[in-house]
Amino acid sequence: MPRVLLVDDNRIVRDMLKRHIAMLEGIEIVEASDGLRAVEIVQQAAPDMILMDLMMPGMDGIEAIRRIREDPEHANIPILFLSTETDRGKWVEAFEAGANDFVQKPYEKRELLARMDTHLRLAALSRELQVKNALLEREQYLAGHVQSQLLPQRLEFPGFEASAVYQAQEQIGGDFYDAWDDGETVRIVMADISGHGASAALLMAVCKGLLYSLATSRPDPADMVAELNRMLYAMLAGGDLDMYVTLAFAAASRRTNTLRFLSAGHAPAYVLGGSTLTLGPTGPGLGFHQDFTWQTLTVPFAPGSTLFLLTDGVTELRSPTGEFFGEKRLVDLLHPDIPPRELIGRVIDQALPFCMGRLTDDLAMLAIRRTDGEPGGQAVPTGA
Repeated sequence: MPRVLLVDDNRIVRDMLKRHIAMLEGIEIVEASDGLRAVEIVQQAAPDMILMDLMMPGMDGIEAIRRIREDPEHANIPILFLSTETDRGKWVEAFEAGANDFVQKPYEKRELLARMDTHLRLAALSRELQVKNALLEREQYLAGHVQSQLLPQRLEFPGFEASAVYQAQEQIGGDFYDAWDDGETVRIVMADISGHGASAALLMAVCKGLLYSLATSRPDPADMVAELNRMLYAMLAGGDLDMYVTLAFAAASRRTNTLRFLSAGHAPAYVLGGSTLTLGPTGPGLGFHQDFTWQTLTVPFAPGSTLFLLTDGVTELRSPTGEFFGEKRLVDLLHPDIPPRELIGRVIDQALPFCMGRLTDDLAMLAIRRTDGEPGGQAVPTGA
């Protein structure tokens, strides 16, 4: 039952208002004879609406409105002020203090009731929206937690040191990474799903599941990615859904000291060693074409080398003036002698202050370094 607080120093006016308001069914009426008492009542139990006289002894209506609005919890209570005041400057003061509407005294009953009914309905809709938003935020939080569990919690492989970071622009997003070891080769994937939010997160989970199923049956990177593309093309209606996937895939061989690499329209990857090698796309993103064969590059990847993968959410970070973080700033931070965790931390320490912590896209980075054969590095088990 909606509660309406009547604030007027004139009892006759309050009694008349009560008779008229009784025409709106299901209204509970609370009274106050001055502004101070009105503030006390609101602090004890907030009403659903306030009808406030402006001119009262002691604390007037404008000051009472101002005091009520000081509490953020009372920011959305509809306040209608009633007054014989003809000075429009006073009306403006009342609105600036936080009033929502105005009814001139002597008021017309139908107008007053219509305005009250409108504001009560709007307030009810606002409360309903707040409840739904709270539920949505809860669902997004839970979805974000579940999504975080889809990413590998540990990246530990004999002869390698690895680290990764992921930050969604919203609570859930579409970037992901993974890595697995078959004994001879460590395979690494980084992907970026177009868009943000729930749709990108759902496609991310599907894409990750498909990759797992294909990894064992199709060991060749180009063959695996081609089949993944065919599945995504059918799933995404051949591009009609305006969604796509960019992906970088790498296979680091302990036996041959090489890295096989392909990129489906993904952000550049970097191999750090004696020099920095930039590996760009070897074909388009996934989901654009029904059939496509991606070129696979083979580059040296000896002990001491580091592979650095990222999504374009890193280089496309923007400063408050609109400047992109860019590839040059990134490459200047990449050094082959820095361990993966420190390398990623170095980029974060520069990138987040650059954009003032405001992401324009999901962001992911993964660095993996060959440590076998280095002084103090992990030895590769015999037969690996």
